[in-house]
This record gives sequence, C-alpha cells and structure tokens, in this order.
Amino acid sequence: MKRKNILLLYISVIAMLIATSCKKESENIFNMFTDVSVTFHGDDPLSVTDYKLVNDGDVVYIDYTITSAKEDMYYIVVEKSEGSRTEPQRTSTSITDETKRREYSGRVTLTMLRDGKTSYRIYPMNKKNYYMGDGGKSVTIEVRPSYIHYPNRRLYTPDTATRVAPCYFSIQRGEVFSYTSGKENSADIDFGLYRTWTINTTTNTVEYRYNIYALNVTPNPLGVYDISTWQKKATLFKSPASGGLTIFNTTLVSAKSIETAAKAGSAINLKQTTTNLASGNLIYFLTAEGKYGAIYINSLTKDLEEKPYLDISVKVQK
Repeated sequence: MKRKNILLLYISVIAMLIATSCKKESENIFNMFTDVSVTFHGDDPLSVTDYKLVNDGDVVYIDYTITSAKEDMYYIVVEKSEGSRTEPQRTSTSITDETKRREYSGRVTLTMLRDGKTSYRIYPMNKKNYYMGDGGKSVTIEVRPSYIHYPNRRLYTPDTATRVAPCYFSIQRGEVFSYTSGKENSADIDFGLYRTWTINTTTNTVEYRYNIYALNVTPNPLGVYDISTWQKKATLFKSPASGGLTIFNTTLVSAKSIETAAKAGSAINLKQTTTNLASGNLIYFLTAEGKYGAIYINSLTKDLEEKPYLDISVKVQK
C-alpha cells in the first residue's frame, strides 16, 4: 500500500510539473518585460497613437516616449511590418545623450506610399544589443486604395479567320476584347497585341515578335484588321525593361509610387513597342485620361489548343 501511495504521489508531482511547464510556455512574451514603457502621443493632428486611416502620399507622425525603470537604453529600434513581407524591416538609432538613457522621446516622420495596412513597433535595446521590451504596443496606419490591380489577363495573338481571339485590352475595365467585340467597345480599349514574323536564314525557322500598340498609331501594325471607324485612345508607352517582377510586386504599391517610377528615366512617348516582348518585361504607360500604370509580362505561352498568348498583369492609378 505504501508503495502504491508513493507511486501516486510521484505521478501527481510529474503532472504538476508538466502543467507548470505548459503554463510558462504559453505566457505572453511581452509580459516578461515590465520595466520598459512605450507611450504614443497624439498632440499633433498628423500623429497616430493606435490606428489611422490616411490617403496615399499623406504625412504621418509617430510621436513616442520610452522609459526604462532599471536599465540604460542604448538603441531605439523602429520595426515596420507591411504587406506580404514575412520579415519586418528594422531601423536602429543610437542614443548618444547619456541623460536620455532612462527616458527617450522622438518622432518618426512617414510619407505613406503603400496601399493597405502597415504596422510599427518602437522599442529599446540595451548595451549588449538585447531587446528590452515594449509592452506589445504598436501603431497601424492604413492607406486607402489608390490604384487598381488586374492580375493574369490573357492577351491572345490576333486571328485572321474567326477574328474572335481577345487581342485588345481595356485598362479602365480590366477586360480583353476581340476584333469582333472590339468596335462597340473601342472607346474603352487602350492597346492591342500584334505579332510579326521573319525567317531565320541560319536555322531556316520562323521567328515571331510580339508587341503592343495604341489604336491611334499610324500605320496600323495589324492591317488585316480594319479599325478605321473605331474610336482610338492615345495611350503612350515607355520602352520595355527586363527583370521587372520585384519592382512590380514591391515598388508599385500605390498611385504615387507608380507615377514616380513611371516618370523616372526615359520618357513615356511611344505609341507602340518594337523590341519583342518577353517574360519579365515591365512596360510603363500613360492613358489618354492621364493615369500612370505598368504592364508586367508574366509569360508568353500557349493554351491547350496551342494558341499563343501573353499572360499580363496590370496596375493603374485610380
């Protein structure tokens, strides 16, 4: 009986230890750093203390005070989490004033150039560059939608038989049209796709070149399609650039960032491209309505019926 009681006591102790261990593991890490306090101030109309909804290009302040009760602070870290980034961006500033190692106030000035929500944390590090805590506090700034994104639209090579291949694109509507459906929608069509070919005399093979054009270009590069009675929008393009995926995904994230990137470098003054479009190309454009945008060529491929098409994604200012 005594042996049985000892065994039961042993099992009870083990159970208590496991329960205590689980409790410690589930404890909120922010509650382990109680000597540091972070306060966000809202004295200025541009300041954010918790959540703020703004427009693209607006200036926002993060005014803060950090106090440490027991340990000197040596660095202030501003941590930024945005969009689909898995790793936050961190900026560290040294505290050089010895009198501010226990209480430090500052202001972060931001110009918001990304649609959607971005969160910020501000916390101190000690002399050994160890995290000192922030009480789990953060602020979130949300930018109202300022641009439109049309992903993965198929723009087919024009066909001369049935004339139903969707080879025209409307930026405003994010839709494709064929020659058959294009006339009644020509007021909304911004550009079309055309293909030319040459014979490679070395390999004795046919080589195709794919390009886009505004409907007001002369002469019409697709003469087999009579668009003389169509409305023709004056879309302009910049020469295609290669390797544009990162720019398209991470830089062109608001109306202002799209316009800034589009205006940089060479002018947007082409009525058609002539370089032979390829996967990875990025083409900036300016619509007849004065909206800046970008076309990214995801791929040049064929469908199950072996019909060639460009898979494109488009971003344009609202």
